[in-house]
Amino acid sequence: MTAPRGRLSRRAHRRHRSWAAVLVAVLAVVALSPLGVQRWDAVWAAMPGRVGAPTVFSTLEPHPSDDPPLLRLAAVGDVGTGDAVERATGALVARVGVSDPFDALVLLGDNVYPNGDPSRIGATVFEPFAGVLDGGAVLLPVLGNHDVRDGNAAGQVAALGMPGRWYAVDLGPIVFIGLDSTRRADADQLAWLEATLTGARNRRVVVAMHHPAFSAGFHGSDTAVQDAWVPLFRAHGVDLVLSGHDHDYQRSVTLDGVTYIVSGGGARLRPTGTADFTAFSASVVHFVEIAVWDDRLELRAVGHDGVFD
Repeated sequence: MTAPRGRLSRRAHRRHRSWAAVLVAVLAVVALSPLGVQRWDAVWAAMPGRVGAPTVFSTLEPHPSDDPPLLRLAAVGDVGTGDAVERATGALVARVGVSDPFDALVLLGDNVYPNGDPSRIGATVFEPFAGVLDGGAVLLPVLGNHDVRDGNAAGQVAALGMPGRWYAVDLGPIVFIGLDSTRRADADQLAWLEATLTGARNRRVVVAMHHPAFSAGFHGSDTAVQDAWVPLFRAHGVDLVLSGHDHDYQRSVTLDGVTYIVSGGGARLRPTGTADFTAFSASVVHFVEIAVWDDRLELRAVGHDGVFD
């Protein structure tokens, strides 16, 4: 398994962290109105279970100092605007990790709007998330549908320092697998995924891709992902699957042992919905913190106003 460009900070002990003011007045977020919501209101008004912004937030508390996680990841999708909302999200991730830097930053595709132009990677990835990456976080991106337009996939892979369009990285307590869901029917990727999951048996596995297998959002569940990859996730005991594409936050109930997350609210929003597989959904600009111990994974969805899931 080949590691992408970056440095993984491995730590055996963690200091007690002060989180005071982490979520207070981050870049004057009151002014950051959700982008695109009004455009979709007419479409979503008749949808049962339509969900907007969360109404309840809680304070982001530190993990217990006597039981610190072995690994912390920050995951966020659909960030590729380079605008003020995205920069505020990047600043939020950096502030949450200021006294205990994240080990990795997972980008869930659509890294550059509108067409994946690799010359804009600095403006949409490296500059907004400089505070996270400069702290030593490994960058773990995947490609989205906008990233592969106009033949830009290869250039973006190179600009982001990705080992390839799909790859796996050993992060100690977990195996991380990044997939290219713009090539869901690719036989080589499918064979590689099955072999990689077989080799990771008895390990905790986190998978990232752009198109969600299960979503009650605007685009909805991707049946091609369900057909091609979900049986492998189930058969090989994958723990967590992260995706973007829908501009919201969603957490599924556990489906055949697997939890599915949609985190496409890094810069733009649409109202989301609920389905029989929905445990929680909200339309809110956010990122997801994933903390890893030997015996468990814990997720916290963090918005500019606090933790909401």
